[in-house]
Amino acid sequence: MVRVPISQKISFKGKNSSCMDSVTVTDVETGEMICQKCGIVLQDTNSFDIIDNTLPKSINVDQVDNRSLLRFHDMGLATVIDKFNHDSKGKPIAYKIRQDMHRMRLWDSRSHAKNASERNLRSALSEMEKLKEKLSLSDAIMERSAYLYRKAAKAQLVRGRKINGILGACVYIACREMDVSRTIIDISKNLQESRSSIAKNYRMLFNHLKISVSVQDPIKCIVKIANNLEIPENTTREAICILDTLKERRLTAGKKPDAVAATIIYMACIKTGISLSQQKISKVSGITGVTIRNRYNDYLKYVDLF
Repeated sequence: MVRVPISQKISFKGKNSSCMDSVTVTDVETGEMICQKCGIVLQDTNSFDIIDNTLPKSINVDQVDNRSLLRFHDMGLATVIDKFNHDSKGKPIAYKIRQDMHRMRLWDSRSHAKNASERNLRSALSEMEKLKEKLSLSDAIMERSAYLYRKAAKAQLVRGRKINGILGACVYIACREMDVSRTIIDISKNLQESRSSIAKNYRMLFNHLKISVSVQDPIKCIVKIANNLEIPENTTREAICILDTLKERRLTAGKKPDAVAATIIYMACIKTGISLSQQKISKVSGITGVTIRNRYNDYLKYVDLF
């Protein structure tokens, strides 16, 4: 690899007076700025800082990143013809050229998805980006979700099924794998897809792709429900203490974490004197009132509430 230095004339205040306003040489590979006159290293920066300083301000550093991204149907490597109908001098281009550019953009867009499977993938990943904003999910979760969807498409599990159903199941699996508290109900509401459809596709992917996910920690469910209910901090801490007591007696094993969390929050509210009905907890947590009452009756004899 050939290392090409970049010469710049930069003024460094506070340096030796003999080196003031002298020409510096920047090594792009190491990121060092060296005084051409005396050879001293004036600044040591990373390569992205150099790219950011040498490229035009209209170009973002993210645009020169060479990583391929699974959450884009073309891995983020495809070319895009800009819609800016001006020449290099900023003057508007002629009408005939503008029409030709429009056709080129159209065919360039069509060339990115040549068949039905690629169009399906592009549509699914586009919906995934929208879901990312709605649920405040990280890029890592999106990458994992896109990997699962691509794997399902390669195994021909997508054919004949709704895109949103498979997509919701992939996002839910990724959240479970990375220990992020997002329920099927949260995903179904934002995708406008039925809960049963996402749950059905989740079971199908779980069996066909041989996926293993860890059991969700009820503590995260407690914190999430408590934040949505806006209950005091001492009530949340009391709920966690009740959970520790029940875990010691192995009473939470095999139970749905959300149901356990909703019941424990109800018990903590009673113990700390917070007036909160089962109906309100049921509405926020997505757990039916019957389930909360059943779990409450099971745990009542092991927890001193009064």
